[in-house]
Amino acid sequence: MSKSTKSKSASPPPPPDVSGSPPAAGSPAAIAGPTTEEALVVDTDQIDDNADADSSYGTSIASSSASLASSILKFRQENGRTYHSYKEGKYILPNDELENDRLDLQHHVWALTYDGALYTCPAGKDKPLKRVLDAGTGTGIWAVDFADDHPETTVIGVDLSPIQPAFVPPNLSFYIDDLEEPWTFSDPFDFIHVRMLTGSLADWPNFFESCFENLEPGGWVEMGDIVFPTESDDNTLPSETALYKWNQYVLKAARILGRDLDSAKLYREQLTAKGFVNISERIYKWPINAWAKDKKYKEMGLWSEQNFTEGLYGLSVGLFTRALGWSAQELEVFLVDVRKDLKNKNIHGYWPIWVVSAQKPPRV
Repeated sequence: MSKSTKSKSASPPPPPDVSGSPPAAGSPAAIAGPTTEEALVVDTDQIDDNADADSSYGTSIASSSASLASSILKFRQENGRTYHSYKEGKYILPNDELENDRLDLQHHVWALTYDGALYTCPAGKDKPLKRVLDAGTGTGIWAVDFADDHPETTVIGVDLSPIQPAFVPPNLSFYIDDLEEPWTFSDPFDFIHVRMLTGSLADWPNFFESCFENLEPGGWVEMGDIVFPTESDDNTLPSETALYKWNQYVLKAARILGRDLDSAKLYREQLTAKGFVNISERIYKWPINAWAKDKKYKEMGLWSEQNFTEGLYGLSVGLFTRALGWSAQELEVFLVDVRKDLKNKNIHGYWPIWVVSAQKPPRV
């Protein structure tokens, strides 16, 4: 890890010019184009004081792990946070209790996005699902909910970190493994669920090949991913804001590390190349705070604000220190203004959430 040569009082450098443009015209993704939610209506009746939202979140779900090898359980310490030790350095986010609570909170935002559903593709519509994989399961909260709802289904969750609960439904098992290595499952799956893995994989085509090889004919894969940078439909996120600059920094850092944060824009093209069919794309919107008028999106904005403001240091520190050479102290100073922007209801920003599903061709 490189050390910063800037003084603590120095201003951050100008943000890099990182384009967030969609795939070039003529690619499979550009031909069909994703379905995008309409522009959200701003709540003009809100109190315009940009104070912290008054809400009671009450989310502190403790996560424990099953008995695993001590070398895996001995997490790596870095900048006041802990990270996975198995294949250390691959994943840019922490795996400590603060991050686990953020992931569980984020699961609630996904539930609001899907109106209570756990996924959107047609998997399980025609016949019961026998085997389901939650790839990159994190705290395992999605896998637990799915296993509870589908006791007839064998559910497997895979992650680099042993941060999943010890007591789970009897039809659910967790394994510590690297999704970028060859998969060794003995039986194929009917459905592979993937959520928020952008920035985690260096070779998405290789991952999609593994998905294809480990799906039953007619089986489905669904990816749900955030795409950076933060967007605004009414130009209320100008380039001089700290939030805008933060987006440019994280995009640059992720590209330096070889793990882009806008990977979802290429999923359709990459899935098509691997032989998948019936590919669909939809872009949802997570408001950065409670600026939207619609009740659903206002609630999503409240949760989204807490998700990012409280988790901002953990989301940023690996990228800024490993790739950009910042010190943790410099980052903390910079993030003060980023958090202010995230709470500013005059900034009508949102996180684009891409959901892409595809099917392995059924047997003829």
